[in-house]
Amino acid sequence: MQTQKNVRKSFVLRKGRITVAQRRALKSLKNKYTIPVGKKRLDLAEAFINKERKLIGDVGFGSGESLLSMANKYQDANFVGIEVYPSGIGSTLNQIKQSKLTNLKLIESDVYELLETKIVKETFDTMVFLYPDPWPKKRHKKRRLLSEDFINLLHEKMTIDGLVFCKTDWEDYYCQIKQVFAIDKKWAAEELTNLPEYLKSLPKTKYERKARTEGRNSWELFFRKVTR
Repeated sequence: MQTQKNVRKSFVLRKGRITVAQRRALKSLKNKYTIPVGKKRLDLAEAFINKERKLIGDVGFGSGESLLSMANKYQDANFVGIEVYPSGIGSTLNQIKQSKLTNLKLIESDVYELLETKIVKETFDTMVFLYPDPWPKKRHKKRRLLSEDFINLLHEKMTIDGLVFCKTDWEDYYCQIKQVFAIDKKWAAEELTNLPEYLKSLPKTKYERKARTEGRNSWELFFRKVTR
């Protein structure tokens, strides 16, 4: 009997409140604005009307403030938001409909599992990680998403010259991410002054507002894939 491969998870699912509006959106809008994950590998470009556009992924988009801002600012690219929490997906679905966006789709999935088992190579032109879970307790740090293993997996799924943008409010996580990319010669650090317009002046997420309230600064990191 064949056993299922154990796939690493990038999160621990927590119970959260979901509103009536979010639940309604999940029921009525999911088929139109999400990409279903089945058994086969996904060619994400096929989910969009303009298949030749650059593809930008936003991982853990929460309630969608930054994702929606990027998709509105840069309508010459396609955007895919990846999230595990139904409340954030429901909220964002409503806003996609209200904004009449045709360049934005959502995927309900853990990003590690999605990249490892469902996404074809060299899919994304940009990947965005805004305030990934810092797992601040020492015993939990091994759960952090942006680790050496994940960076290797991410490299396979990025196009050549693909961009990775990260933002965190935990200094030791910032240092860890910076070191992981620095020792991997398949990546090069980019100057933040070279950020694409859609990544500039992003709205503050609730996590960033919380960090400010608690007296924590934010750090940004920007990398480019330089070799296959």
